[in-house]
Amino acid sequence: MFGCVLLILAILVLVVCFWQRIRRLPLPYYEGRHVVITGCDTGFGNMLAKELDSKGFSVFAGCLTNNGEENLKKSCSQKLKTFPLDVSDNESIKKMLKFVTSHLPKDAGIWCLVNNAGIAGSVGPTDWLTRSDYEKVMAVNLYGMVEMTNAFLPLIRKEKGRIVNMTSICGRITLAPTPYCASKFAAEAYSDCLRRDLYREGVTVHIIEPGYFATNITSPKTVTSAFRSAYEKCNPEVKEYYGESYVEQAFEKAQKFLKLVTNDNPGLVVDAYLNAVCSRYPAHRYVVGFSAQVVFRILWTLPESISDFILCSGRPVPMKMGKL
Repeated sequence: MFGCVLLILAILVLVVCFWQRIRRLPLPYYEGRHVVITGCDTGFGNMLAKELDSKGFSVFAGCLTNNGEENLKKSCSQKLKTFPLDVSDNESIKKMLKFVTSHLPKDAGIWCLVNNAGIAGSVGPTDWLTRSDYEKVMAVNLYGMVEMTNAFLPLIRKEKGRIVNMTSICGRITLAPTPYCASKFAAEAYSDCLRRDLYREGVTVHIIEPGYFATNITSPKTVTSAFRSAYEKCNPEVKEYYGESYVEQAFEKAQKFLKLVTNDNPGLVVDAYLNAVCSRYPAHRYVVGFSAQVVFRILWTLPESISDFILCSGRPVPMKMGKL
């Protein structure tokens, strides 16, 4: 019996090693393949655009700002082309589609669409946040992804290419403000549905699911500023219920949490992107970072009563609640 268990374990290890080896096999060539990336001003999208350009891909990089475009052009070859893109604006997406189509060789399509653009949105307890707060985040993190995919899918079908969507570990377990998490849960569901819809067409869909990494979105300055802004917009009754002490304690707790779980090597996420774009047999999902692969995986597997206890321990309570 013990021998059978060892044999099964050995077979499983061999299978895992085999698949890991297969996943690393590169495409036979990169030249002549066209890639569209959103959110290339800074962060993961910016780094990915530079890496793919250096490998010989023809990159179309969507940037929200003029500075983002200019800085990226300075760092890349003339083959890389930038375009002003706001994924929350459908007209902006249509203009980029027209721009990309006009620069493609005759009868060529898109090898890969990378839906990287994303925002953090408002930060605070659920009763601080309004419908508008949710709509602003959804407009970029979900609807932008949907509209970009719908616009470019005919070109992707031409190449039997692939779509790579940025979600988050916060699309598995709620660790951040609700608008952001809601958008990422929705992006996960959308990506799963899209993958199955395209399953028999030769177009593949892949999810990048990072934990917390050092980017503009997770910087303590960004988080505390958004938290303070949300508090100041609350009505007087809500502000009185929570109180300034709650805000100060929440700042402190958030900074400690981010310091504990944030990974300072964003290159790990770019490596996952590169594998999804450049390998012959990419994985369907890339869970990136130790916190995502181990700590948060355990938390989302545990019964909710246990994970809630762990995540809520030490959270500040509203000032008036503390006086009851």
